[in-house]
Amino acid sequence: MNEFKRHSYTYTPLFCEENIWKLIESFYTNKQHTPIATPVDMIFIINRSNSVGIFNQRASKSQQPVIWDYHVILSAFVEQQPVIFDFDSHCAFPATILSYFTATFPQKSPLKDQYQPRLKAFPAKTGYELFSSDRSHMKGVIPASEFPAYDIIQPLGSSQKLSLRTCIDINHKTPDSKLFMPDEYYEHFLQLMPQ
Repeated sequence: MNEFKRHSYTYTPLFCEENIWKLIESFYTNKQHTPIATPVDMIFIINRSNSVGIFNQRASKSQQPVIWDYHVILSAFVEQQPVIFDFDSHCAFPATILSYFTATFPQKSPLKDQYQPRLKAFPAKTGYELFSSDRSHMKGVIPASEFPAYDIIQPLGSSQKLSLRTCIDINHKTPDSKLFMPDEYYEHFLQLMPQ
């Protein structure tokens, strides 16, 4: 399987949802001359305490998990293989689903319940067409100079929208979304493999 060049895509630290949206955009609009990827789900890694533990992240200084308020990744097919794109992971870009889930969501995780991740998945096409980010959650947290240089993301020709707040709310029954434990999503994704 070909690896994609991580540095060839739009990336802004601390804006994982926009990084993944821009990646989906590049696949749908063919703006990048790279191997073909078919986006499947835009996945928000969340939990009720807004403190989710994720292993194998570049922000970690050791083998310990990083505690994010949320994180966003993309599942896709590359050469008919199920893969995960995560700009902030030590895993390959993309990583096979097995290698990514083994490294990121270890079965014998030492995480306390309050840090256990849930995966809220939206079809990538829904995320691409309806996602909206006003960046309000980062205002006053980091300098404006560290915000993405491009305009904020707005729904594409639709009055409907998926705000970041809605996407990371574990209690919000967002249309087209499904909530999974990591192992449940792993099994779900494998069932989607092209025949």
